[in-house]
Amino acid sequence: MKKILFYAFLIMNFALLLAGCGEEIKNKTSQKVGALTQLNTSPEQANLDFYDNFNSLQMALTSKNVDAIQIYGSVAKYMTNNNPDFVIKEEQTVNLVDDFCFAMREDDIDLKNACDDAINAMKADGTLDALIDKYIVNVTETPQPVESAHFDGAETIKVGITGDLPLFDLVLADGTPAGFNTAVLSELGKRLGKNIELVQVESSSRAAALVSGQVDIIFWVAVPADNSGRSKDFDKPEGISVSEPYYRDSIVEVNFMDVAAGF
Repeated sequence: MKKILFYAFLIMNFALLLAGCGEEIKNKTSQKVGALTQLNTSPEQANLDFYDNFNSLQMALTSKNVDAIQIYGSVAKYMTNNNPDFVIKEEQTVNLVDDFCFAMREDDIDLKNACDDAINAMKADGTLDALIDKYIVNVTETPQPVESAHFDGAETIKVGITGDLPLFDLVLADGTPAGFNTAVLSELGKRLGKNIELVQVESSSRAAALVSGQVDIIFWVAVPADNSGRSKDFDKPEGISVSEPYYRDSIVEVNFMDVAAGF
């Protein structure tokens, strides 16, 4: 009888050990992942924790409120270059790309057509590739502001910036907009013969700023036309149209260094 009880005890403990291991494995693989707020998608639909700006997203990762964040590859490179505690995951669990473009009000057809023509011309004559090389691919330090030309008597286009996607949508510590998008805007202003005025807005309010008329254009990302895996309007509220894309980037996951070491 004692032997039976002894073996039963061993079996019960072994089962508990297996259950404990299973729970540990489950916890290891079920990560909380953060991302910037998407305006036409809920956190539940995206299976992500949303943060309204880039600083709070980075803070969530540093404070371990999330295990990883999803961000564009070029932004991830900027993060890891400026903070050795951030590391791009070696084994990626996402396989998504987005197009960078301008968003404008849906009824502002003339502005959209003018922007599309300018972007296509910049692609055709190599200007866009040169800007990508200078401000994204080969950048080695914090980009400086690129001022737009002023045209006396010309119309002024108000462009919203958030500072939440460096090196693209970047605002320096002194509040000055800089980086790739300011370079693209400078070239856009020249080709349209219009003045560019930069207006800083909150990332989570970018659609409201556009629809209300606070700005005429705002930087946006869109699902590529050749991508069939997601809804084309996953982050595009009603009343907004987007321009031809001027850049494409992949989404990657970034860990905090000691979190990455545990996987």
